Amino acid sequence: MCLTGIRVAALVTLKIKHVNLQEKSVTQNPREVATKFGKVIDTFFAKDFLEAETALADWMTYLDAVALYGPDDPLFPATAITAQADRGFAATGIQRKHWKTTEPVRKIVRLAFAALDLPNYGPHAFRHMLARHAAKTCESVAELVATAQNLGHTDILTTLRSYGQNSREDHRRLITGLVDEA
Repeated sequence: MCLTGIRVAALVTLKIKHVNLQEKSVTQNPREVATKFGKVIDTFFAKDFLEAETALADWMTYLDAVALYGPDDPLFPATAITAQADRGFAATGIQRKHWKTTEPVRKIVRLAFAALDLPNYGPHAFRHMLARHAAKTCESVAELVATAQNLGHTDILTTLRSYGQNSREDHRRLITGLVDEA
């Protein structure tokens, strides 16, 4: 989500073969991935997120070398749950199937933000983050168009309307050229 802004419904249906680490891409083919409106969406890793790239590469290495997963297995497999005699149910690893819903991702994201004492942002917040990051770092209109494409928008105005709002501070700085000095 951090690298591409992929929608959570698509994320939970990705297979290992949909990710190309060398090309820094995720292919969202609607015959296999739950894309919005059944669109084919080719997404590429946003620049400046090396830690997320490394984490994804490490995870894919684990799935390949340790879990012995293949290209058609889920990129993010469902949690294996086992009954415990004295504690009810407990997570005991992963199973070779996709999650049935997006709720596990939402829970993971919620817990991650809580662990860092941050407000509760949902998975969709990563799309907002990437759009804002692009607005701050893009050096051309073509880069903004590419960001819109990465988010699966056929019209850049969708991206700008949905995610293109500046904070008051950025608005002031961009219009006046004034920078606050602390």
